[in-house]
Amino acid sequence: MSTLVAEEFTLTTSTQDGIPLLCTMKRYTSALGKGPRLNKPSAILLLGHGAGFPKETWEPTLEDLFALDDQQPASSGALRVREAWALDYQNHGATALVNATMLAVDPGIVTIYDYAAAFASLRTSGLLGALDPALHKVILVGHSAGSVGVTLATGHFNPPFAIPFASLILVDPPIFPRRMRGQEMEMYKLVAVMTPLRRDIWESREAAAKWMRPRPPCQTWDQRVFNAYVKHGLTSLPTPYYPEKNVGVTLTTHRSGENIAFTGERFTYHALYRLNQICADVPVHLVYGAENDMFPRVAQGAIVDVEEGRVFASIRRIEGVGHLVVQDAPLKLARTLLAILRNEPLIEEAGARTRSKL
Repeated sequence: MSTLVAEEFTLTTSTQDGIPLLCTMKRYTSALGKGPRLNKPSAILLLGHGAGFPKETWEPTLEDLFALDDQQPASSGALRVREAWALDYQNHGATALVNATMLAVDPGIVTIYDYAAAFASLRTSGLLGALDPALHKVILVGHSAGSVGVTLATGHFNPPFAIPFASLILVDPPIFPRRMRGQEMEMYKLVAVMTPLRRDIWESREAAAKWMRPRPPCQTWDQRVFNAYVKHGLTSLPTPYYPEKNVGVTLTTHRSGENIAFTGERFTYHALYRLNQICADVPVHLVYGAENDMFPRVAQGAIVDVEEGRVFASIRRIEGVGHLVVQDAPLKLARTLLAILRNEPLIEEAGARTRSKL
């Protein structure tokens, strides 16, 4: 039984060409009611997912994070987790379903900048309630392609010292300098080739689950994540993508949407340049899987560049997991997130520095 309370919201965003799109999101709080008091320091997390995943795959990490936050005493003044918001990219998950008619005609109308705009819209919407900057810290957390989205979201607020986010936490970000282009691991290259061709129709939800579970990447996922993916990552046919098919299920995120991870390389460079601008004013924490299955360690290390301004608040690696940290190791990730929020001592790498405050 889930220990989360989930409330659904929808905001309207516009593409850079002015086309209106919806963005669905969920606000999560602990069902146990042991969170911070309103007058105590607290964190509000805004979560961006990786390519191909619905926002609900964050739920096991959040279950573990809220539980750890309740179990582990916090020092005076340390942040506790008040709530978390997970947002669907406009061509992913539940959001893809409501935007499907337009997306099926022109999948290219959406870019990662639209996802970035959704985070900025949420921050200024009033949905987060009345915030005291001294107590309430709104923190962007992005995994994989979501890390690009949340980084670019800061571009809606300038100059950098005016950014209304207390910090960023980037989980295995695919953000590297151009000189690292072409150094991806063989697994990355294989997934890039297979994604546009992957199977995406099954006779039933049960048949889809049976087919996916023993195969990569699903075979290594936490069972709770897999359950969330089967529930929220599949939808009944027909859809605007497959109007002629009346029986079975397909992916909520069409292959064309999932493929943005492999066709949007230029946006990762934009995110890198944005990090040059903001690291001096906004703490940015990096979390990597210790197993380099998608991107080589040398490429990850190249994100650090003191001369260009990319000096990070902390850098951590989670043992026993690769790129799919959210899917494979939600408990380990929750522990890492809590340590960052509470400013626990960090094992640092070259180019990282410790900040006393978020």
